[in-house]
Amino acid sequence: MIQYLTLTPDNQITEVATVDQATWLHVENPTSSEITRLSQHYNFPQDYLTAVLDNQEISRYETPKQSELVTPLLLLLQYPHQTLSPSGFRQIQALPFSMIVTPDILITSCKEDLDFLPHIEHGQRLNSNLTNETEKITTQLAWLFSDLFNYHLKSIRIETDRLESELQLSTENKQLFELMDMQKSLIYFNSALDQNLNVLQKVYESNLIMTSKDSLTVVFDIIIETKQALASVKIQTELLAQLGNIFSAIVSNNMNIVMKVLTVITIILTIPTIIGGIYGMNVALPFSNDQHAFWWLLLAIGLLSLFTVWILKKKKFF
Repeated sequence: MIQYLTLTPDNQITEVATVDQATWLHVENPTSSEITRLSQHYNFPQDYLTAVLDNQEISRYETPKQSELVTPLLLLLQYPHQTLSPSGFRQIQALPFSMIVTPDILITSCKEDLDFLPHIEHGQRLNSNLTNETEKITTQLAWLFSDLFNYHLKSIRIETDRLESELQLSTENKQLFELMDMQKSLIYFNSALDQNLNVLQKVYESNLIMTSKDSLTVVFDIIIETKQALASVKIQTELLAQLGNIFSAIVSNNMNIVMKVLTVITIILTIPTIIGGIYGMNVALPFSNDQHAFWWLLLAIGLLSLFTVWILKKKKFF
């Protein structure tokens, strides 16, 4: 699906009817016919668009050698996308987003439904001093992706705090699976942010897209924000790794406590079982003819059970 978009003078994104009215062309989950038509019309390789169909595609900055923007160039960044993991918990992957900058129009593309237009319209950077629409939209998209990474990082920190509160009574593997999915998300984050950072630095060093001082300042701010997110990812990864080790130890310890309690109960219940088994034999036994034998046996079982509990408690068995 192709959307024809343009920016109004008050920085509102408007969908227009034809490509002649548009300054921004967005393609969602492009078909082979759309890829062929656009690549031939704007003279760029088809892999500029097919890259978004591969979820494993890495971020990159691709352009032929040129001193000014004559041939379209590719900015391929990654953005976070929430999915459901095979274990049934929330997991966040990094998916590719293609930005093809041509002399006439900006072409963007992604595979999944990304409702980014409201975020861009209300973004603080869209109301900056940039006069070039391509620079405005490109920098705002980069800001949006950086903000999305930081948003999901914050949610992972909240989930980590919740897991810590559940540690004390945990005897199941559910939290471990959830922890594993968060660790996988952070691995995706680390790789995507590192690659995005390399692309942004190349954009900053190049004079093909960002031609004004204001646009370079915005790109530099995005680079700083991306570096901060990358540092947060590394810290959170280390924390989750430590938490995973602690989690495993606590789950194992809680299970040992449960088994210890069950062992104590089994030992105590063994006393009446043995006495009942002995007095169930069809032979002459002490007190077998006493009319109060049953009560004496109950008293003996109770005293022996209490004595056993006292011994186990003294030995700090529980």
